[in-house]
Amino acid sequence: MNARINWRQIPWETVNENISRKLVNGKNLMMILYRFQPHQEWPTETHEAEQSGYIIEGDIILRLPDEELELLLGPGDGYLIESNRAHSWKVLDEKVLLVDVFSPPRYELIDQKYAPMARVE
Repeated sequence: MNARINWRQIPWETVNENISRKLVNGKNLMMILYRFQPHQEWPTETHEAEQSGYIIEGDIILRLPDEELELLLGPGDGYLIESNRAHSWKVLDEKVLLVDVFSPPRYELIDQKYAPMARVE
């Protein structure tokens, strides 16, 4: 595996009409560059993988329902979600570009593209 990732050379993959992505994964880590259209909402989920990310452009609200917490995240902000911690998020009024990182990799995201529950509010 090459140490350098050139995101410009990886083609965008359509997840659904409002979500596209670029995906790379290694043995113990997966990174996804996501592009979301405004007003997308991701349902509450939990998974074994730890998840972290970085917002490049746009704003999201990250919800952590077990803590009754909502965080407004924008460009330059990041997040870290522990294994099996319930979370969801919502894209606000602008397109969002963010990097999601998972360890271990979530192979179901490769196979299913996992967005059947994502919706426009």
